[in-house]
Amino acid sequence: MKKFLVYTCILSLVILCPSLSSAEPAKKLGILMLSRGVDPADIPGGVWEKHIADAVEPILNEYDAELVQSMDPKEIQVAINNLQKRYNDKILVIPLYISTHSPLVRKLEYFLGIVPVPKERQDDVKPLEIKADIHMAHATEHEPLIAEIVYERTMEISRNPANEMVLLVAHGPTTKESETLWLKSMYALASHVREKGGFKDATVGTIMFGASPEVMKQANDNLRKLVEEKGRDGDVLVVPCLMAPGGIEDMIADVLTGQKFRYGRPYLPHVNVTKWIKATIDAKLALWNRESKAPYPY
Repeated sequence: MKKFLVYTCILSLVILCPSLSSAEPAKKLGILMLSRGVDPADIPGGVWEKHIADAVEPILNEYDAELVQSMDPKEIQVAINNLQKRYNDKILVIPLYISTHSPLVRKLEYFLGIVPVPKERQDDVKPLEIKADIHMAHATEHEPLIAEIVYERTMEISRNPANEMVLLVAHGPTTKESETLWLKSMYALASHVREKGGFKDATVGTIMFGASPEVMKQANDNLRKLVEEKGRDGDVLVVPCLMAPGGIEDMIADVLTGQKFRYGRPYLPHVNVTKWIKATIDAKLALWNRESKAPYPY
């Protein structure tokens, strides 16, 4: 009799609570973090990848998330498939890049179907197969948490701010049009550093790595001239606006060989990168929760 009552109770629960039966779990949010990675043939050792992995580890532990450190569409597709298999009907992409105007970020937008692939790129760029509702956040740009990293990196090499010129240098895009948008965000960073640190001046530049040889040479020449000119009136502090060490920071230093300057460090390692990722996720969740008037699960 007791066994019969137990079986009856279990059957009633299954009927009244479908989630306890074979029904699929509720849909939820997945996080896809994308970093370009570094070609081991160019820079061996995995330094870049290690710093990125350390920064995103807390995110992987708290959210249903995937990290891809590659521009290989096959690897990105695998990560998307993994998220979709785990019942994620909405995917938030976090580009671990300095600027949304990076040519690599634009290529990711093509892969993810966020921006239509232009006719001239359709032979070499194919959109991935995605069933989930996908959204892409902005790159780090001049977010307050990132601005504080740049300020700290500048103060690490500063001795007398009133007599120092700060130069923020980035990888840069491959076209002049994109450079204008990229530099606009960097100028905001430079302004923050100058005002908070009391520096004599602060400006920006790029090396246009990956652009045509002529455009890249012009950018490098302009950067050298800028350091030379600023160095006439004070000390020059060059801070690389790069996500992590182990990338092209040495290339920037090589471009400025022969110039007098003090050189800073990239963003990582720094806890603010992790905080920025989490703040970006939480901001999107808050927005979607307001729109749906119900908490969005993750």
